[in-house]
Amino acid sequence: MITTLIALVLAAPATLTVGSKAPPLAPFTANAWVKGEPVKELQSGTAYVVEFWATWCGPCIAGIPHLSSMQKEFPAVQFISVAASERGEKDKQLDKLNAFVTGKGDAMGYRVAYDGDGVMSKSWMQAAEQGGIPCAFIVGKDGVIQWIGHPMEMDKPLAAVAAGTWDLSKAKEAALAQAKLEEASKSISKLMRSAQKSGDYTALLAKIDEAIKSDPKDSQMQMTKFQILAGPAKQPQEAIAVGKQLLTMDLDAMELNQLAWVSATEMPEMSRDLDFSLAAAQKAVSVSNPAEPAILDTLARVYWERGDKTKALATQQQAVDLGVKDKEMDADMLSELKETLDKYKATTGAKN
Repeated sequence: MITTLIALVLAAPATLTVGSKAPPLAPFTANAWVKGEPVKELQSGTAYVVEFWATWCGPCIAGIPHLSSMQKEFPAVQFISVAASERGEKDKQLDKLNAFVTGKGDAMGYRVAYDGDGVMSKSWMQAAEQGGIPCAFIVGKDGVIQWIGHPMEMDKPLAAVAAGTWDLSKAKEAALAQAKLEEASKSISKLMRSAQKSGDYTALLAKIDEAIKSDPKDSQMQMTKFQILAGPAKQPQEAIAVGKQLLTMDLDAMELNQLAWVSATEMPEMSRDLDFSLAAAQKAVSVSNPAEPAILDTLARVYWERGDKTKALATQQQAVDLGVKDKEMDADMLSELKETLDKYKATTGAKN
């Protein structure tokens, strides 16, 4: 199975980014300011946080206390929370928003505005190619956008901007690098769809190689290449070579587990490198803390494929025992672990 790294929507390059002059505020009508004194324009000498959210957005609601706390911590910064994605009947959206904000009371300790016509959404969110909410823009005292991202991650950037120690040049470099990565991912996503239709993965793999060359430490791109080579591109030997490179990188337990499982069970039997599979499975177990039944299940399968039935049985039994003790273990998964153990026992003649 090929893992899609980023959910992508093909669009024109962003025209608003870190280092851009902030767009003007939309000409809100008086009753569109749901809470706080209206702000007609961004004033020079004042820093702002402009956040986009919605009353139906769970993460947005969860972040309200955090935003309120930050507004208290940085009283000189003006927080403006813009509801630009409300749902339901248009003529009832503002009433619903008013009721929501009123219900929050002091827990929502910053300005709130309503962007019913989507003017702010277009000039800020769409221009910056930000497709998800909540999303915050930090605007410096000079009116320039200093940072864009999830409001739960803006503590350090905002503190630096407020203190005058924010390095805008580095922030621009980071934003440019991220934009290049996303652009490459868009291209890869498009090539992926084409390759899946044609069965020719040459152009896709070449594009992935370009991305890896520009950032050799990008393990996710390497993992994608491994999955493609091991699966639809049908190049198992090349996949193992990439897999061995991945073993030297900082992968989590589930990524290592995937390397082991795919190489031991999904590649053509004559092309498997079970020494590699074992190394990946053993490293996955060592990285997982505490040990996870699914990862032990993979290690047991590798032992089984290698012909080490004794170790396979012992490891599968360990996976089942851990699964039984885990009160949150999925019942279907536990059943599968037990079925595999029974199969191993039946094949070897071991007693239940």
